[in-house]
Amino acid sequence: MKKYPYFSCSLPIISEENIVDLAKIISSKIAGNIPFEGLEDFIYEEVPAIYINSNILGFEVVIKGYGGEKGYYLEVNSHPSNNEPDDADEIDIDITRYIASLLEGTPGIKIKYGEIKSEDYISIIE
Repeated sequence: MKKYPYFSCSLPIISEENIVDLAKIISSKIAGNIPFEGLEDFIYEEVPAIYINSNILGFEVVIKGYGGEKGYYLEVNSHPSNNEPDDADEIDIDITRYIASLLEGTPGIKIKYGEIKSEDYISIIE
């Protein structure tokens, strides 16, 4: 059977920036300065969250969290509008370390490597 990827990233980040300013930094590094929006949408109910309202190469991009010591999470996942083919099995591909490598050394961002499970840049789980 064919295989169809489901990409996921849950990257823990520490930043003194507020969520809106952090989103600008992240967008400039990985999303071509596409603006984040939706803080008032409460997509995670009580947890502040902001997202890019575009399907970027099949990904959805969300930043959630309170900041400060609690930090934030950058989530990059397969976009919900992607249509999985009927003749394929889904496989999970964790791209957390890959996204971390794209943001490494960015001023205003500290990646919490101790909270990332995999040591590989991508992990394929079948």
